[in-house]
Order: sequence, then structure tokens, then C-alpha cells
Amino acid sequence: MNKTLKPAISVNLKKPLIRIHKDTLHSIGDPDYILLLVNPIECTLAVLPSDRSDSKAQHISKSSLVNKKSFEIYSKSLVQNLRNLCNDWENDKAYRIYGEKIPDKAVIRFDMREAISINE
Repeated sequence: MNKTLKPAISVNLKKPLIRIHKDTLHSIGDPDYILLLVNPIECTLAVLPSDRSDSKAQHISKSSLVNKKSFEIYSKSLVQNLRNLCNDWENDKAYRIYGEKIPDKAVIRFDMREAISINE
């Protein structure tokens, strides 16, 4: 049975950590590099493929994904900036956000206002 999973990320305010689930990466073509773009006005986060020429791109080591369900980014400043945008997020909590792929583009858009508190 082939199950299609919705793209998802999680943000852990305690660690500070962002997990990008493997299915999210698969849905944008399993890139070697990704960019995270934050729109503070719409309170959204986008994940899209990039390349090594962009200094803000995150390299995704394929070996780091072996036997794991997600790619992890540790960034105190990014997590704090996301926390500042989401007034209802509580410190020391983790949140999952489901995204939508933008049609005909390799971009996943996450609405941070729709974050769900999780135990991580």
C-alpha cells in the first residue's frame, strides 16, 4: 500500500532544533542543499531546493539521513526568530507544522499559525 504523507517539519524551542521530515525532502526532489525562507508578514516558512553557491543554503548529507526520519538543523537564532513570530508558542515546547507543496514548483510552504504542540 503506497501511503502519501503530508510534508511536515517540527520546531523544538528547547533544544533549539528544526526537523525537516524525509517526506518533505522527497516531495521537493531530495536536493543536496535546501533554503529555509521566512515570511514574517504571513507567518510562513518555506523549504526549497538550493545549491552550494548560496551561503545561506543548508547541506543535506545523504549519510545523515540513513536510518533517520528527518534532517536536523540546530540554530538558536533561527528558532528564536520563529518563536518571536509565533506569539502563542510556549518556550520549552515543540511544534509540528504541516505544509503544502506549491503546484508546479519544488517549494513547500508551512503556515506557522497552524502549528500543533507535540511531545518531542
